Parts: sequence; C-alpha cells; structure tokens
Amino acid sequence: MIDFVKNLLVEYEDIMVMIGVISAIIFIISLAIMPWILGKVPANYFTNCEKYKSNIIITTLKNIAGFVLLLAGIVMLVTPGQGIVSIILGLFLMEFPGKRTLELKLISNESTFKILNWLRSKAGKPPFER
Repeated sequence: MIDFVKNLLVEYEDIMVMIGVISAIIFIISLAIMPWILGKVPANYFTNCEKYKSNIIITTLKNIAGFVLLLAGIVMLVTPGQGIVSIILGLFLMEFPGKRTLELKLISNESTFKILNWLRSKAGKPPFER
C-alpha cells in the first residue's frame, strides 16, 4: 500500500506541486479578504430579523459569490486556509430556505463566534451582537 502511494506521488509530482501552489495562493487570498468581507456584514446581523430586499441581479451575484466561497471552503478543509469561515461566509451570502435558522445555529457555536469577531476586529469593525 505504501509503495502504491509512493508511486502515485512520484507519477503525479507536477500535479501535487501545482495543487500546493494553488492552495497557498488561496490561503493568502482568504487571509486578506475574509476580514474585509466580514466587515461588510452589519454588527446587528444576527439580532436584526428584518429582511433586506435587493434586485434579482444583486441576488444572483451574491448567490454565485456565496457558492464559490462555499466550494473554496470545502476545499480549504483539506488544504491550508480558513475553510469553516469560508463556508459560513458563503452560506451567509446565498439565499435558500432555512438560511436564517442555519445561520443562528452556526453562530451559536462559541468558537465560531469568537473567530468571526476576531476577523471583524482585523477590519476595524465592532463585534457581532447576539
């Protein structure tokens, strides 16, 4: 079994290097962008129940961006990067039934809440309210 893995690594060395480089680039970009994106979310997002209305174009763009963040977050779970935060941000951007319940459940996790507020502090924004 170990020989099989070694042969795969030798055979696909170029691909592995490319995956490593792409992973490092995604990691650096996520470190730079996550605080900025979290800074755009209002501090009272989790306590305010009113719906924000936007047009179909903005909603579509938000859904696409959210889906890309969701996929990138899933990839970052096994590669370097802020996978869980990316998944949460992707879910926050997308529109789907039950979204609010899922958001409140995710934010009720104390360690997730602390990480999100820490990233918001990097953007110079006040912490989220619960």
